[in-house]
Amino acid sequence: MARRDDLYKEFIAAASKAYGEAIVSNEPNVQEFVALYAMISRMRLQSPPPTVACAEKVMRATIDTYFAPGKTIRELHESAQRGSGIDLLKDFSEVAREELRAFTTL
Repeated sequence: MARRDDLYKEFIAAASKAYGEAIVSNEPNVQEFVALYAMISRMRLQSPPPTVACAEKVMRATIDTYFAPGKTIRELHESAQRGSGIDLLKDFSEVAREELRAFTTL
């Protein structure tokens, strides 16, 4: 369980960084994506399918963001106020939390 917890924390930090860069740039950092794919592959070995699916969704959305026009800080603020498009990791975090919680109650 501790390994999964560490992996999920690592994924959240790396995915947040990659997504933040994708919002303001059109130049992806390939090494960051390779690292994210490696983390997802590790999840496939030890995590249930819903957790992996959420991680893959985060990855696809991050890649898609690189192909969208960059956003200004004002646009980010407006998105945050509307509650849309900024919290990319919410579903992953919730699924991972539930998975880890279920693990501790066994």
